[in-house]
This record gives sequence, structure tokens and C-alpha cells, in this order.
Amino acid sequence: MKINQRVFVPNDTLIVYGSGVPNDTLLVSLIDPGGRSIRIDFTNVNAEGTFFKEFMLWPQPNKNFVFGQYTLQVSSTAVSANNEEVKIVFAQGLAQSPLSAEVHNLIVKLDSPTLVSTNGNFRIFVQVTYDGALVDSDLPEFLGSSHIHSGNQTIINLANKFAKLHEGIYYADVVLPNDGTYIIHAIAFHKGYESHDSRVVTASSTTIGTLQESVSKLGTELDRTTNQVNTTKTELSKVVEDARLSIRDDIQNAQQASGQLNSIILPVLVLISIIIALQISLFARIRASYR
Repeated sequence: MKINQRVFVPNDTLIVYGSGVPNDTLLVSLIDPGGRSIRIDFTNVNAEGTFFKEFMLWPQPNKNFVFGQYTLQVSSTAVSANNEEVKIVFAQGLAQSPLSAEVHNLIVKLDSPTLVSTNGNFRIFVQVTYDGALVDSDLPEFLGSSHIHSGNQTIINLANKFAKLHEGIYYADVVLPNDGTYIIHAIAFHKGYESHDSRVVTASSTTIGTLQESVSKLGTELDRTTNQVNTTKTELSKVVEDARLSIRDDIQNAQQASGQLNSIILPVLVLISIIIALQISLFARIRASYR
């Protein structure tokens, strides 16, 4: 397979030619920078084994034909292994060489929360730069292809929902109708170039707001429990202190009673000792008199 040139600009014709299996039918496909097949056609190989096809005329850049690198594929319908592809460039200017073709950078940055409330309003922000400069555009197609989709094929179109916050910075207010996981695609088209950025967001009936409310209630309950524990601790400390004071008083009373008892018992013991001594002395005298 051969082509007439490698770099194309608007209004150029893409011509495919070469040799193949005689009388074969070839499938010619053009794949854009995003990997989508945007044009498909057929051409026939003649009996001599050659083919020639004016495949397409390059249009002015639009959302379907953006500047960038494309892939041209040619496949045989007779021989499955007979497939070829070549890289080509759709660019601005009059350059016919990839080395001299104009190259620009369109960059999109999307900022979005990752967890939102179902049926609750939230805001997404998009920043767009072109060759490092913020892009100021009011064209409807600028962010018109942006959208949101979910796993059940629900699609929310964001066209005409973006407003300008500042030069190069745009925002949109969004509502997700059901619980689930969604993918937000911010797609910008500017000066023939297309760029995009994506974010995953989860919508749930139980989100940060309700969690914060639950945490707040839990905090209140914990505070109440803490107050009860502190009150119980104070009361218990008072009971322990009262018991300690009562025991101390009982000990002091016992000590005082012991002192009083000693003051009574000691004289009695002394008196008993004297009586015993007198009895011993008396017995000794009586015994001596019998001798």
C-alpha cells in the first residue's frame, strides 16, 4: 500500500494505491487520534493486481476531523493475513513534511468531587490551555461534546451547561439522578484540535453530608456518655472518700477505747498482783508457824 503524502492539510486529497491479489476487494479504514474509525470504504484490485483510490478530501477541522495523527488501514477480504497500515498527519499550514508540520498542544484539566449526593447539585471545573495559554472561548462547540455516562448507559449531555469563571476556566452545575458510579468526560475542541480529561464520581444517598450528621450525633452521644461517666466517677470518689473517713474515725475511736480500757485494766492488774503477793507472804508465815 502506498499513499500520495504523509502530511495533509484541509482540502488535500488522500489517495491510496498499490498492488494486491488480482480481483480482490480491499477494505480501507481511517482511524482518528482517539482510536475511532471515522471513515470506511472499499476499493477493488483489477485483474493486473493494482488498485487506485481517491479515498477522501480532508475537510476543515471539526469535532469529527481534528488535527493530529491518524492511522490508515487497508485489509484484504480474500487473504486475512494481507493487512497493512500507515500513520499520517492532519495538520495546519502548507507543510508536506512531518518535520515541518505545525504541532500545537491543547490540554484539558477536569476537577470534580469523587463522592456526591444523589439528586444533589455539585460543581465541576474545567481548565483549557492551548500551547500553555488559557483559552477564552464562547463558542458552543468549545466544550459541547462534554458528557457524563454511567455503567447502565445513562448519558447526561453537558452541552450549553458550562459557564465561564475566568479566562480559560469554566464550570458546570451537575445533578446525578441515581446511585452509582459515573464517568465525567470534559472534551474541548479548539482551532482544529481536540483534547479531553475524565474523572470518576460516585453518587450515593449516603454521602458526606449524612455521614457528617451521623458523626455529629455520635459526637453528641459520646459527650453525653462522657458527662455521665464523669458524674459517676465523682460520685464514686465521694463514696470512697466518705468510706475512708469513716474507717479512719472508727480506727481513732478504737484507739481511744483501747486507751480507756488500758487505764482501767492496769490498776486492776496491779491490785491483783499486790493481793497475790500478800497471799504468798501470808502462806509463808503460816507455814513457818507450824514448824
